[in-house]
Amino acid sequence: MLPPVIDSHVHWRDPAINPYEALSDAVGEDGKRSGGAAKRYLPADYLADAAGQQIIGIVHVEAEWRRSDPVGETLWLQDLVRSGGTGGLPVVIVGYCDLSRVDAERVLEAHAAQPSCRGIRQILSRVEGRPDLCWAGRDYLEDDRWRRNFGYLARYGLAFDLMCFAHQLAPFARLAARHPDIPVHLEHAALPWDHSDEGRAAWREGMASLAALPQADVKISGLGNTIPDWSETSIRDYVLETIDIFGTHRVSFASNFPTDRQFSDMSAIWRAFDAITSGFSATERAAMFAGNAARAYGLNR
Repeated sequence: MLPPVIDSHVHWRDPAINPYEALSDAVGEDGKRSGGAAKRYLPADYLADAAGQQIIGIVHVEAEWRRSDPVGETLWLQDLVRSGGTGGLPVVIVGYCDLSRVDAERVLEAHAAQPSCRGIRQILSRVEGRPDLCWAGRDYLEDDRWRRNFGYLARYGLAFDLMCFAHQLAPFARLAARHPDIPVHLEHAALPWDHSDEGRAAWREGMASLAALPQADVKISGLGNTIPDWSETSIRDYVLETIDIFGTHRVSFASNFPTDRQFSDMSAIWRAFDAITSGFSATERAAMFAGNAARAYGLNR
C-alpha cells in the first residue's frame, strides 16, 4: 500500500493573472507538449489528477512566472496559502531568482519575507552542442556574480533547488562545498539523458559528487523528460541507483505535475514508485514518500 505522500515538485499556473512569457514546458489539455501558451493548472486541477492518492503536502516549485517580476509568483502563492486556496493542502514555496543579476540579494530578501517560501530555483541545465538540452541560456556556474550571489542564500535562510545535468554536478558541488549552510535539493535525479554505458557511468559519478555533501538531497521525478518511453521498467534502475547513492534518508519522490502528464497519469507515477520501492522497509518508504521532504522543506514549521 502506498504510504502518505508529500509531493515535492508541483507547478501551478494561472495565465489569467500572468502571461508566462518564457514557458519551457507548456502542456496541452491532452497532456502533450504544445510549445505554446500555458494552460491553467490550479490546486483543484491538481487534486483531480491526484484523486485516490493520500497527498499530505506540496512543494510548489517556480513555474516560469514572468521574469521581470521574480517575486510575483511567491506573493500569489502566499495569498493562496493565507486564503485557504490550496485545497486544504499544506504548501511551501520554491521561488525564482536570477543569481546573475545585480539586484539578486534584494530579490532573495523579498522571497524570504514570505513565511511559506523555503528557497529558490534557477534552471542550470545545459549541454553544449545539444540545443534540445540547453534549457539555460548560458553556463551560470562560470559567472562570478552568480557564484557570489549564491552565497547570499544563507543570509536569508533559503535553500537552492538544483536543476542541472550530471556533468554539471561536480562543478556545482565545488561551489556548494564552500557554503555548507545552504541546503541543496537536486531535482529530477539530474535528468539522465545519455543511456550508453559511458553516459550512465558519468551520471553516477556526477550524482556521487553531489551526494558527498551532507547538505544535499535529491528528488526523483520528471524522468520521462530524458528517458524514452517512460514506464516503471524504464525508470527502475535509475530510481534504485539514486537511492543507493544518496541513501533512503535523502530521497523524496514527486509527480512533477502537470509537466509529466505528457508521459503518464499521476496514479501510474505513484504506482511505479510504490512498486520499485516495495523491497524497502516501511520506515524507509515513509521517509522517502513524505518524511524526508517534510524535513528538507520545513513543512511542519
